[in-house]
Amino acid sequence: MIDKHGVSCVLIAISRISSKKLERAIAACKTSRVEFKILPSIADRINQYPAKDLRGIKLEDLLERAPVRTDLEAIRGSLQNKVVMVTGAGGSIGSEIVRKLANLHVDKIVLFERSENDLFRLCLEMSTHFPHARCVPIIGDILDVAMLKTVFAEHRPSAIFHAAAYKHVPMMEDNCFQAVTNNIFGTYNVALLAQRYEVDQFVMISSDKAVNPTNIMGVTKRVAELVVRSLMHHKTRYISVRFGNVLGSNGSVVPIFQKQILEGGPVTVTHPEMERYFMTIPEAVDLVLQASTMGLGGEVFVLDMGEPVNIDRIARNLIRLSGLEPDRDIEIKYTGLRPGEKMYEELKLSGEGIAATSHPQIRVLNGDPVDFRDVTDWIDELPAIIAERNVAELVRVLQRIVPEYQPSDHILSACRFDKLGLAAEYSKARAILTAGVASGVASA
Repeated sequence: MIDKHGVSCVLIAISRISSKKLERAIAACKTSRVEFKILPSIADRINQYPAKDLRGIKLEDLLERAPVRTDLEAIRGSLQNKVVMVTGAGGSIGSEIVRKLANLHVDKIVLFERSENDLFRLCLEMSTHFPHARCVPIIGDILDVAMLKTVFAEHRPSAIFHAAAYKHVPMMEDNCFQAVTNNIFGTYNVALLAQRYEVDQFVMISSDKAVNPTNIMGVTKRVAELVVRSLMHHKTRYISVRFGNVLGSNGSVVPIFQKQILEGGPVTVTHPEMERYFMTIPEAVDLVLQASTMGLGGEVFVLDMGEPVNIDRIARNLIRLSGLEPDRDIEIKYTGLRPGEKMYEELKLSGEGIAATSHPQIRVLNGDPVDFRDVTDWIDELPAIIAERNVAELVRVLQRIVPEYQPSDHILSACRFDKLGLAAEYSKARAILTAGVASGVASA
């Protein structure tokens, strides 16, 4: 039909086309060397849509599951006319939470962010696209307890979305003490102050890397989950939301692939068999907001994310969607697993019971209770280890807290370095450093 009618562009207007059929349609278009576009979902009103509403293929079109659906009215009813605080507000997830909150007409959004540049860009965007939103930008660090207390006392948030965290796996393997300080102590600070200032709900952004962790980033997020769970028996409703990789987030694989393709390659893939769960940034935030309406306290919510996606397949699809052919126009180079990386990710621990919720795509995990006294013991013990830069002792304590943690060879090599006695050079400054670390932790 393309040849017969001289077609120059194919519009794909099937709203619920499967990923396999979509791939076949794309392959046919490429074979015939014609442009292809996906029409917005209301296909029966095609004549009413101007050309500007047509878009190119997006990678999320190839995810093998339906998009997340949320109960917008329940979310609006939970947050409307309230003061909401977002930590890590300038990040990929934090900034999307802010945008969604602006559309929900909350009373005030406290934008708590350490990066001046990220906060500036977000404020500029909000003033341009959401001029009605009442946003309060605050440059602050979740380790600055005095600053946090001032913000809580002045603005009295009803809800907190805690998105501030270090998340890059290989980088945290090389910066394990900073990961512990930020992801564990920082979460403890915000969560404990939420209780003191009688915040209604506290929602922490977690990760599938917290499940049977093989890296520092994952184990610190798992400890952060336990910290949040230990506070469940209070007025504040504490919940965590666990999900996989986010398409398009800062430092995620898709923007890296796109940049490599734009530069002519090679596209670097760690391993041809590596798989990950994926979701879009809006989906991740919709899940977080929906979970905030469902939790009674202490739960970990996870998204039914369908089947994991092969990373090599993503790279090849992106190359093809750019009008090129993998291995011919763009080289794919396999680089091997980086420090702390798994071949496959998981969404729940073997001991976690999983149950359905009122939302068809959200599950809830109920693990064993956590004693807050154990948490305070960890918080008391870790600063001295960090001050001494004792990797071996840090790994030992983290394995005691999270028995399923299996440290990477990279971290174990650092432990061997410690055992040579070289780390003891740091002990001379132990008293000063310990005081400095402890000052960044809220008092129980």
